[in-house]
Amino acid sequence: YCIMCVCVLYYVGVCVLYDVCVYSMMCVCVSVCECYSWPAVARGCDALIISPRADHPLSYLPPLLTNLLLSPPSPSTHSGPIAVILCPGWEKAQTVAEILDELQASHTFHPITVLLGVAKDEAKTVKIPKNCLLLVTTPFSLLRLISCHCFLFLRLSHLILDQADLLYTLAPEQMSSILQHFQKVSSGGGQVLAVSRHWSDHMEGLLTNHMSAPCVVITLPEEAALYAGVHQRTLLALETNRASMLLEGLDLSPEHGQKTLIITNTVEEVEQVFKVVKTTSALCLKAHQASTDLFEASIEQWRKDVGPGTQVILVTTDVCVRALGVRDATCVVHYGFPTSRRLFGRRLFSMAANFRNLLEQETPAPQSLLIISERNARHVPGVLRYLERTPALLPPELLSFAQGVLLAHEQSRAGRPLCIALKSFGLCSRGSSCPDRHQFDPQQDRSLLPSRITLCPKVLPLCVKTASVFCGRILSQSDDGFEKLSVAMATYYSEESADAKELVVGGLYGLKQDQCYHRVRVLCEPQQRGGPFLGVPVCLVDEGREQEVRFHQLRQLPAHLQLLPEQAVEMVVCGVRPTDSEPSWNPEVTRVISQQVRGHQHQARVVFSLGNTVFLDPMVKVRWIPGVKTCINDHDVRRLILDTGKGTSNPEHLALLKDLCQGGGAPPPVQVVPGPDGIGCVRLHPQVRWYETADRVVVTLKLTDPEQQTCDFYPDRVVYSGSVGGRWFRADLALSGTVAPDACSWTLRGRQPVLLLLKEPATRWNQLLTHKNPLVSYDLEHWEEEEEEKEDATHRGMEIPPSKACIPGDTGYIPEDTGLYT
Repeated sequence: YCIMCVCVLYYVGVCVLYDVCVYSMMCVCVSVCECYSWPAVARGCDALIISPRADHPLSYLPPLLTNLLLSPPSPSTHSGPIAVILCPGWEKAQTVAEILDELQASHTFHPITVLLGVAKDEAKTVKIPKNCLLLVTTPFSLLRLISCHCFLFLRLSHLILDQADLLYTLAPEQMSSILQHFQKVSSGGGQVLAVSRHWSDHMEGLLTNHMSAPCVVITLPEEAALYAGVHQRTLLALETNRASMLLEGLDLSPEHGQKTLIITNTVEEVEQVFKVVKTTSALCLKAHQASTDLFEASIEQWRKDVGPGTQVILVTTDVCVRALGVRDATCVVHYGFPTSRRLFGRRLFSMAANFRNLLEQETPAPQSLLIISERNARHVPGVLRYLERTPALLPPELLSFAQGVLLAHEQSRAGRPLCIALKSFGLCSRGSSCPDRHQFDPQQDRSLLPSRITLCPKVLPLCVKTASVFCGRILSQSDDGFEKLSVAMATYYSEESADAKELVVGGLYGLKQDQCYHRVRVLCEPQQRGGPFLGVPVCLVDEGREQEVRFHQLRQLPAHLQLLPEQAVEMVVCGVRPTDSEPSWNPEVTRVISQQVRGHQHQARVVFSLGNTVFLDPMVKVRWIPGVKTCINDHDVRRLILDTGKGTSNPEHLALLKDLCQGGGAPPPVQVVPGPDGIGCVRLHPQVRWYETADRVVVTLKLTDPEQQTCDFYPDRVVYSGSVGGRWFRADLALSGTVAPDACSWTLRGRQPVLLLLKEPATRWNQLLTHKNPLVSYDLEHWEEEEEEKEDATHRGMEIPPSKACIPGDTGYIPEDTGLYT
């Protein structure tokens, strides 16, 4: 063990004496964050911990359990837990409970997990054992417990906030009430422990109002910069214009002494920036790996005290920043774009000596200046997510730029299935981290069941995925496709039964189970190879359920049985979602619904359909009374979910789905218009590049070899349509100026459509459209040509036309590289 580990083992190792198996976890070296935080937590001090591992319960449980063992509760007439672990949802609460069980904490602390719904009197019926010292729950459930059993929490002395940033995001009002109650019960003498991967503004109030002399441990420099209040600024510039934008962003006449660090990506950039900055009044230094002889002189000059009104600038690279060990910069300029969060954090840590401490007096906040060009487009969404957590003012151009990149990233998911959360609840809480598709695709999402569905069909759920999503069959009296399929398969395999020879992912095979034959599709490659007893994950395509079978059970499936349509459909119960902002259903709810629904016929009404999915409202189990020509409703599935107390009404569900299909739910917007054959079809909006001269506007549509093109010109509007590779594109451009329709024309240039618009009158346009569109941007390549013409004309003493005096404000360039900031 390292010295730090031995120091921590002194506190944690005591747990072994009390039958808590913490020693087994100490067989690996603890992280730097744990080396600093565990001693404080084990002593019972208030602490705020922000680190990459903070979302794992093992980052705080060992020292917490040590403290609980070494400081047992004093004898009193009250019972109830002395520690409460608050989790953001049922999944995290279940994870904490499992780890406590692995640590054998039940022998001493008798922990229990309480997850309450909104059912009437549910909180009153909860029984907490008298010997329970540790409670795992959520903010919503804890408040319901306190409202009914407030006397059970009179000896509460430890409050642990697991993933504190999410707790404040999901339940800010509940967190405020819980902290106020804890402060009254503990009389300010309890321990508050908050762990998180990210800093949030709510934590500032937590530190100043609810913690006493806390230990703050932050191992992520970019999160430390948020804690320290580093002022973030952004500048948008063309790649060829970064140097001039740099000079505009520098404060060359500061009121106080300033030390500015300009960080580039290459040695060549260091030399270029140094030449530009050297022309200013500031003291400029440089240091890079190609001239190590400058290191000593540069760092000696940098370490000197800076007087009022003085600006010292050091131009260097990321490699040299670490070698120089700079920690006292007052401003960091990211001339070379940081390609990762870790690199961005390292640069910000160069100002660590000037970071603000919330627990001490205010100091001037250091600054970070980020220069963004069109080459950095793939990192913009990640940068934007970080900047949104700061009070920085975000320029509209940056927001438009990021929206265009997100559009392109969403289009890259075109082959993925539609997000199940989107179908189940109308929205997805995972955002950009969700790998599935979040926009409507007319090819994949076109309803496949128009001829097999009546308005009120009978449905038979055979597989329960979640509490509101099932797989099964739609029963039809006139045409029972499943019975015909079963007969055909039984007839075929009674005569022939050839074993599967090879395994193909996505291939259809036959399978015999319980004297019945099924068609199955292989989902993925087995994790292990070899032998007839190899486990193969498959999906029963006529029932919808997934399972693992043995390779020797698979049979060859003839072509005429493969061509028959799949009988299973996906069913979604509309208008219901989990309570307490949970992203998914609690397994208890799914288990209750499965017992009532699976294998039973239901009468349903189809209100919507997407692909192979039908949306039902209502879905009712109908039971006929023998001997009487009447029936009764056993249950309504939606009502069953609500009665569990862990489901709530979701009236916007269907409206959100319809909005998605109409293009408002997720980008890019689509528009249904008549196609060449008169049938309504969807148009995708093409990417558009434009530039202007004194009397005309040239618009290029980024489509290669389009077919069936049409283009109509109006005084203030241009409408173009065409198809590429079977996909239709349509651009309805509402122009910011007026044109002469009769004098306008269009042609193919370089295999792409080019529109020539004659201005009327001939005035400069600040933008092409009346409203910004992320798919429309200025032609940057032509702008470079204009810059050269401008320089030549200046040397010749010619007057520059007003249209070439500045770049238009309608930006939204979308490059082909759409990777995300990681």
